Amino acid sequence: MTLSELARDVPGYPEGRDARRQAFERDKRLLREEGIPLLTEAVEGPEQYGYRIDPDTFYLPDLQLTPDEQAALQLAVAGVHLGDPSGRDALAKLGATGVGDAQPLASLDPPPALVPLFDAVRIRASVHFRHRGSDRTMSPAGLWFRRGHWYAVGWDADRDAPRSFRVDRIEGLPSVGAEGSGTLPEDFDPSSFVPDEPWLTGGEGAEDVELSVDPIEAQRVLDELGPASLVSRAEDGSVRLRLAVTNRGGLRSWVLGLGDHAEVLGPDEVRADLVAWLHAIVDTEVATGPAPSLAPPEPSSGATPEPAGPRREGRDVRDRLRRLMAIVGWLAKVGAAPIEEVAARFGLDQDELVRELELAACCGVPPYSPDALMEIVVTDHSVEAFLPEGMARPRRLTPAEGFALAAAARTILAVPGADADGSLARAAAKLEAVLGARETVTVDLPAPPLLADVQRLVEAGRSAEIEYHSGSSDEVTERRVDPVQVVSLDGHWYLDAFCHRAGGLRRFRVDRIRRLTELDPVPGDLPTPRAPSEDSFIPGPGSEVVQLELGPGATWVVDSVPVLESTPRADGGADVTLAVGGTAWFERLLLQAGPSARVVAPPEWRDLAQRAAGRVLARYGA
Repeated sequence: MTLSELARDVPGYPEGRDARRQAFERDKRLLREEGIPLLTEAVEGPEQYGYRIDPDTFYLPDLQLTPDEQAALQLAVAGVHLGDPSGRDALAKLGATGVGDAQPLASLDPPPALVPLFDAVRIRASVHFRHRGSDRTMSPAGLWFRRGHWYAVGWDADRDAPRSFRVDRIEGLPSVGAEGSGTLPEDFDPSSFVPDEPWLTGGEGAEDVELSVDPIEAQRVLDELGPASLVSRAEDGSVRLRLAVTNRGGLRSWVLGLGDHAEVLGPDEVRADLVAWLHAIVDTEVATGPAPSLAPPEPSSGATPEPAGPRREGRDVRDRLRRLMAIVGWLAKVGAAPIEEVAARFGLDQDELVRELELAACCGVPPYSPDALMEIVVTDHSVEAFLPEGMARPRRLTPAEGFALAAAARTILAVPGADADGSLARAAAKLEAVLGARETVTVDLPAPPLLADVQRLVEAGRSAEIEYHSGSSDEVTERRVDPVQVVSLDGHWYLDAFCHRAGGLRRFRVDRIRRLTELDPVPGDLPTPRAPSEDSFIPGPGSEVVQLELGPGATWVVDSVPVLESTPRADGGADVTLAVGGTAWFERLLLQAGPSARVVAPPEWRDLAQRAAGRVLARYGA
């Protein structure tokens, strides 16, 4: 059909040629977002071009999932939170609903650039993007989630070499080239170029760097790095380590994340760079003048607030359309069903379902006469649909939906103890084969030494005594806890437990548990678990609200830690307000941000970075 024919048959298109073209481009974009590519073909006549939808690209090929494979995929989507409803939308297309009953297990926060990159890997396309201020062109070969971050790995056309890029540092959305435009060397193995550590991201030649870690952090760091990094162990429990480093900035940030528990020993140039960074913090001018009034953080309700305004309204309309299409597709397959069953299946109350069905009954094809509308009959207790057979076929998944299913499945399969040959693995293989996305997404969730013990305590319902090194306060304490659940948040494993010392539900990072002793069965009812889509830190009644000025070099803070408010600055920086549960954690953040960060409020914290840097410099004898 030409654009004129479309405008004639589809109500709502404007009369003017330019306005009509603009509206059509908007609709094409919406169709692409729904996974429906519109083909352009030459036609006879003054318009020269017409448009059509290829049925092969509109419908999803049959995945041939067995009931146990579909159930496993459904549980994976319910158990892995990815920040949007794409996974549930995908399941609705496949005829699976009711995903809210599974125990939440993990939360991965995908940056906006991840879905276009997933699609580029799937269709073997090149991508163009800006990364840390530079334009880059690459042929992506795979996506990896490792140590809390997503990486795109592939062949960098600008450097003519393999490269990995942290996806959250890509500015805006990548531009995806035509299908097949990506070029990879023969036998290219992307897994060989995934950075294990921040000090191996980017850069060229490697250099060996030695550092020491004190007894408090020694074992945790050694567990993280592996025994190959150990040079020696002192009688007091401290360790000397050796690392191969290609990114000094990444190493500096990681070392300063350990506060004054770690020290770079050599080479002298690397040690001097870190000392100079600390001196620059000490020399940073402390904020002066009246401090802004900061309200204490409101107690978390556990719900994620929805944005207001037109964007939220637009998403509501699309979500409603997708749900309606899923309902109609399912009815086309089954023919008739009780209203109660349909409402429960799609998570609606019965009155809301009837309103949606009445809307569907008003939809059809031109000329929209009664015989061209959907035939849906709703009674007090049931609904019956007389719909074309083609409507029962699921539509092709959007890139976001395909990514959501693949990421959820690969996350559950990465959990220690998952069955690599079970129902979920088979479902993931079938899904990826149909999407053309085999081995596109890899999720790495390394298990800290005490993870299996913590999981066993939760399953058995037994209390425990733990020795815990708090990242917020930098204190080592002994606590009696009643375990509630174990969850993975952005690459780290956490134990949610009732803490007798604190008198409430607390979240403990499993790799910071230094010792664990099993005790008696848990008495009574436990608190309701937190959903893993919440941040790993939830502001408590003792939290301090802090305002920061961030220069352009420190705006990564906005994307790396939970913030209450962020306002862009004219110089490319940001004014940020965040809740801080302990000064030790905040000191480490300030050391990592360096002289580009300045505390504005509260006044008594304005020189916190300078004091922390001075304390670390004392360890270096500077």
